[in-house]
Amino acid sequence: MIQTTQNRNRTYSLIVDNLPAKRRQIYQLILQEYPCSPQELLQKYSESLKNISRNVAMRFTELREYGYIVEYGTYINDTGHSCARYRPTSKEERIEIINKKYQELVDKKDKLVSDLIKNLSPLTKEMVVKEVKKIDNQLNNL
Repeated sequence: MIQTTQNRNRTYSLIVDNLPAKRRQIYQLILQEYPCSPQELLQKYSESLKNISRNVAMRFTELREYGYIVEYGTYINDTGHSCARYRPTSKEERIEIINKKYQELVDKKDKLVSDLIKNLSPLTKEMVVKEVKKIDNQLNNL
């Protein structure tokens, strides 16, 4: 138990400074309560999360997309629906997730760039260029 707490605190101190404020708040709660779901955090911390309560699930999605958390089982909530629980990732897991996401984005971008060479309509070319820029932005955020 002590080792788990030490690992959690070490991981938190390495990561927390790089996160925007709202993500950092949710990530800190995940570290304290994992495994947990957005709904569980809202129920337990409704008072402290009331200023971002509508966006807790969105913050979980952002943290998952950037490799900070991973799904760690499910539970059935009081309405009978299955809900995912999440836990923080280790440094190695996060690196692996980022590398996988990076490769997926690079592959997607390469396919779009190769499509630009083909005889596309100006509107289609404009859409493809916008999508390439969006992917570049995602790559920069990893």
